[in-house]
Amino acid sequence: GVMENLGLGPDVILKENPRLIYARLTGFGQSGKYAKAAGHDLNYISLSGLLSKLGKQNETPTFPLNLLADFAGGSYICALGIVMSLFERSGSGQGQVIDSSMVEGAAYLGSFVYKTQNMGLWSRPRGENLLDGGAPFYSTYMTSDGKYLAVGAIEPQFYKELLKGKFIA
Repeated sequence: GVMENLGLGPDVILKENPRLIYARLTGFGQSGKYAKAAGHDLNYISLSGLLSKLGKQNETPTFPLNLLADFAGGSYICALGIVMSLFERSGSGQGQVIDSSMVEGAAYLGSFVYKTQNMGLWSRPRGENLLDGGAPFYSTYMTSDGKYLAVGAIEPQFYKELLKGKFIA
């Protein structure tokens, strides 16, 4: 990476100060055929398999802004690694090297989808599951003024209130 090219890789830096926490966040990881490739959120969520789960069946997958890989899969996972390393250092006195990639982070975030497929929660085609727009009580609807109303009434007590019209203005 860039830091290694500058002579500031983790081996050099940690030799100078073994208490340092050295975090690296890349798109595709430190090794493999894409390690040195440039990319964007869309590339990362595609390679993680998560893009294939977004949107309606028989339509182009929906773009989730750049939140899944760049922010949640990348920054959040890396920041969590830093926090855990700080905690470890408070006991051991030793720094850590954190390697995280946006593809791996997005795949981790999407693991819920894959793990729940066997439970029936996410076993239908894209756009027909409980949490991906397939349930009328957990979806969005266009209003008469061209805006949208989000409905999230999964639990029975909230669904009951929805049917009474208590959430609709």
